[in-house]
Amino acid sequence: MQADGADANDETPEDETPDDKPAGLASLSSGSTDSAAVEAHYDGWAKSYDGDLEAWLYQTPEEAAAALAPHLTEADTVLDIGCGTGLLGRALARHMSCRIEGLDLSAKSLAAAAKPGVYSMFYRHDLQKLPLPFADDAFAAAAMVGVLTYIEEPQALLEEVCRIVKPGGHLLFTQRDDRWQAFEFDRLMVEFDKRGLWTALGMSEPRPYLPRNAEFADSIKVIHVLCRIS
Repeated sequence: MQADGADANDETPEDETPDDKPAGLASLSSGSTDSAAVEAHYDGWAKSYDGDLEAWLYQTPEEAAAALAPHLTEADTVLDIGCGTGLLGRALARHMSCRIEGLDLSAKSLAAAAKPGVYSMFYRHDLQKLPLPFADDAFAAAAMVGVLTYIEEPQALLEEVCRIVKPGGHLLFTQRDDRWQAFEFDRLMVEFDKRGLWTALGMSEPRPYLPRNAEFADSIKVIHVLCRIS
């Protein structure tokens, strides 16, 4: 089942490339919180996305899957938030068997994610629009990999994800080290713990993000966070 018009049979037009950057998303390093610009950019990039990320030595989905998988069982349902073309879902499926559902704004990316048959269900939704379209405690786990760059109020989204993951479930998310500082994530981590929203199980040192991408290689790294929802 697919929501809000996400079509697994959609194809990306041949002439759309990641160089066709819409207004509001000038580069990956600067990012954007303009949802329309982000959607257009990733729709245009969907066809070549996996190949481009492989060329840039993008290891974050594999590292995230390896960290999350030991906390899951075959009976669990995981929501891959901002799933894109499905890199995290495919990585997770290599580690273990569970039900994986995907949510993204880009219909073209969702169509690409559907082709390998890893995901059980897809939802097309703008993460800037809260609440998310799920009941309380709907999932055993959730993951957000490479997503928070595009969110104007990351704290509000993280609070919402804590709502939809059941107590005792897990959340894995990544954040760029520059955005970590800008949005005071050290404070946020402590605040969520004090509020009883989660218990942090692990937080990595900043790791290489896109080592062979000129915008990221020397300046931007990524932090991985694993939490247990309270």
